Amino acid sequence: MLLIMSAACLVLADQLTKALAARLLADQRSVRLSPHIYLCYAKNTFGVAGVPSKRSALLILWGVAFITLVLVVWDGRLFHHSAARVALGAALGGATSNLYDRLRRGGVIDLVKVSWWPVFNLADVGITAGAIAAIWFIR
Repeated sequence: MLLIMSAACLVLADQLTKALAARLLADQRSVRLSPHIYLCYAKNTFGVAGVPSKRSALLILWGVAFITLVLVVWDGRLFHHSAARVALGAALGGATSNLYDRLRRGGVIDLVKVSWWPVFNLADVGITAGAIAAIWFIR
């Protein structure tokens, strides 16, 4: 249950931030928050490594990942700690939110630019931090 709840919370938070960015930043190039942090509105229409993605392949890949995560968490041998389950939910929620963008908007909306790092969104943070935290809490 923690997996699904944390995934849903991340999807909701990510989609809200993207909607706000689309509404407030679409007319501007970027807004400077600090010397190295900018808010901007960017649409990434490419898949992994610049290869355009196919809708059916993305849905199948997401479905396989979802079923695998649910089975691994349900089994309970690896991700017994509740923090690991929340972290996996964050990663799943990030993947779900970016998939939703690709299917609904034709590309992922990115909105945070930090120094030289490529522009990213809350879903990307959830995927990366969630995967790292889940691994950290493996028993």
